Amino acid sequence: MSPEVRLNIIKSIPFLQSYGERLTSRMYEILFEGNPELKSMFESDNSTKLAGALLAFAQNLERLNVLEPALNKMALSHVKAGVKPEHYEKVWDALYKAMTEFGISNEIIEAWKEAYYFLAELLIKKEEKLYTCLATSS
Repeated sequence: MSPEVRLNIIKSIPFLQSYGERLTSRMYEILFEGNPELKSMFESDNSTKLAGALLAFAQNLERLNVLEPALNKMALSHVKAGVKPEHYEKVWDALYKAMTEFGISNEIIEAWKEAYYFLAELLIKKEEKLYTCLATSS
């Protein structure tokens, strides 16, 4: 990620601290309005978890290795829920719409788009390994 993207992610920390859970709650509403079949994949406290994950990412941007245990746990829960790579695009679309509703600047949204897909790529790779392990152990 470029220095500008990193700076814009860091600039979003106060917003995430104050409104992160409201943002992610709205994101899930948007996601399920357009994709009701995905609702069964998510737990009721996912808004809290996602808000915390976004904030943790922003706060640890310069030391992402700290997040490795949390990413491993997230990947495992995604595999248990049946999350597939194609679901990430739908979640981003909903998060994007929620961010625009909250009046977040285009610069911040674009930075989060890059960060989101960076994280999505990491998670997808972890999830592929887990799916492969499950397939070979059955």
